[in-house]
Amino acid sequence: MYSYFTPTINLMGAGAVVEVGKQAKILGGSKVLVVTDKPLIKVEIVKKVTKYLEESDVKYVVYDGLQPNPTVENVHEGVDIYKKENCDVIIALGGCSPIDCAKGIGLVITNSGSIKDYEGLDKSEKPMPPFIAVNTTVGTASEMIRFTII
Repeated sequence: MYSYFTPTINLMGAGAVVEVGKQAKILGGSKVLVVTDKPLIKVEIVKKVTKYLEESDVKYVVYDGLQPNPTVENVHEGVDIYKKENCDVIIALGGCSPIDCAKGIGLVITNSGSIKDYEGLDKSEKPMPPFIAVNTTVGTASEMIRFTII
């Protein structure tokens, strides 16, 4: 049996994005992967998040290529970006799709292989990288549970 605890910081409520850079620093972040979707790019919430990261001297790269109900390919694209860019923290910005995709990315980053290798319960041997969820919707509780839907 394997068990692990993944401490996740959840930022919610009006003005929550103001804290994102500070929280990334607390987690030891020097470069973060921001996982989001294209609709949030359009409403400029991503610009706000990246502004606060910059103000905290935290570098970032944005991955917005995921689709609603993220796919295996979306997870592996995010893993490739995280590794190529030498990220050390993951920020999920959005609702259940960005959060689920970001959790899948974190799972593969520390445990290797394919996200398909982790279907089922208690398949992960190692905790994810530091993880921050900036919630923009309510409903699925993806930010609060250890499961991810890919």
